[in-house]
Amino acid sequence: MAIPQQGAHPRHCKATIEDYHMLDFSERLNTSSYVNVVFEPEEEEVAAMGLRVNLADQTVYPESFKMHNDTLNMIAKLWNCPKPEDFDAYGCYAGAGTVGSTEACLLAGLALKFRWRAWYAKKHGMDADQVRGVYPNLVISTMFQAAWEKLFKYMDIQPRFVTPTYSTFTLDPSKLKEYIDDKTIGVVCIMGNHYGGQYDPVWDVDKVLDQINKEQGFQVGIHVDGASGGFIAPFQTGLPAWDFRLKNVLSISASGHKFGNSCCGTGWVVWRQRKELSEHVAISVSYLGGNADSYTLNFSRPAQGVYVQFYKLLRLGMEGYQEQVDNQMAVAEFIRKGLSAMTKDGKKVFELLDAVGKSEQKICLPVVTAMLNPALELAFDDIDLQHVIAQGHWYVSGYHMSMHHPITEKTMPLFTDQSTEQAMFRVVVKNNLTMKMADHLLREVDAAVKFLIEHGRGFQHKKPKTKKGEPQKLPC
Repeated sequence: MAIPQQGAHPRHCKATIEDYHMLDFSERLNTSSYVNVVFEPEEEEVAAMGLRVNLADQTVYPESFKMHNDTLNMIAKLWNCPKPEDFDAYGCYAGAGTVGSTEACLLAGLALKFRWRAWYAKKHGMDADQVRGVYPNLVISTMFQAAWEKLFKYMDIQPRFVTPTYSTFTLDPSKLKEYIDDKTIGVVCIMGNHYGGQYDPVWDVDKVLDQINKEQGFQVGIHVDGASGGFIAPFQTGLPAWDFRLKNVLSISASGHKFGNSCCGTGWVVWRQRKELSEHVAISVSYLGGNADSYTLNFSRPAQGVYVQFYKLLRLGMEGYQEQVDNQMAVAEFIRKGLSAMTKDGKKVFELLDAVGKSEQKICLPVVTAMLNPALELAFDDIDLQHVIAQGHWYVSGYHMSMHHPITEKTMPLFTDQSTEQAMFRVVVKNNLTMKMADHLLREVDAAVKFLIEHGRGFQHKKPKTKKGEPQKLPC
């Protein structure tokens, strides 16, 4: 397709785009994605207002940037960040609004790297050029999101993967001593992995790091990847301290566009302090008519994410978020019970894998994760199930229990006790998934299972399966 020689009427341009959009899956029936897709009319008006504002130009749009700082302060307090000594000088906590949690993770990782570099150079008597030749590492579980793959590839950081069991999906703190040395910049704890919604035990990792740092003379800290859990965990009771209440937590990131309910492309990162952390990634910009600090990797960006996030925090308040979380967890439990009730020949069709279904620590994201019961020896897998469910308009993602190493690109198992060929699927319960819709989803899942059983090995979906890591071929 090329740029047309002549322009077209606005109504025709809009109709063309609507045709493209019409052929997509319905956003509300997409249970694979964590991204918020429901907006009030006032929110859409606010977002349109923000499209005209370049948030990087703080001197021209000072009140919009104050809105950014006000939003940042609300989120920092939500995560129990201690008030920094320089708060009055800056008027806000150390942090920034970002383009999704990917940019937030990259910034947090860079801050950890530069903090470690200064410590390592001092310890070994190196100058700035010498220490740049040392290859640092970061400890994280195999449940990591794609943002960290970018950090490892782009920023020359070695990943050290802690592989969990499929009964927990979480990092095992007792194994950390095997992975940490004086080149370790930090440990990432995932508050709500995207596969099953389980929380890494940040509270236990904090204790283990206390011991390791004391014994080895290290200063290894924690980054909490709260991409999904950052706006869920604060509203759950019975959960141990996981945020800045733990002294080794140096930074926390989250997607505002997931359970923060902002629009796509909204993220946040908060540091415990500027000194030795966020100061490493801040640059001073003066050519737009004044002096201002910029924390983000990109520069110009529209303000709509901040506008909508600020709107949502004011609109819902603490009680509103609490009610949403309670409702989402109730819908998730309804789906979980529905899947558990499905049987074949006296055996359960599904094995539940999420925290409620399998782990001792039951508090997690509003996510239901399961796999077809291996004991049934069915002729189809969870990927086939995904395709058949899609015929009923629902999008439920199936995954193989494997990953590609971001540096070597070799296939690796996600778990110590499952094959890379084993598959699973998940249902993300967002605020738009009502109980009535969940009931319909369960009926479609049940119908899909019966369809596949009836067709046996004769079933072949028109969409070929692709192995994880292989690109899907689409026409240009």
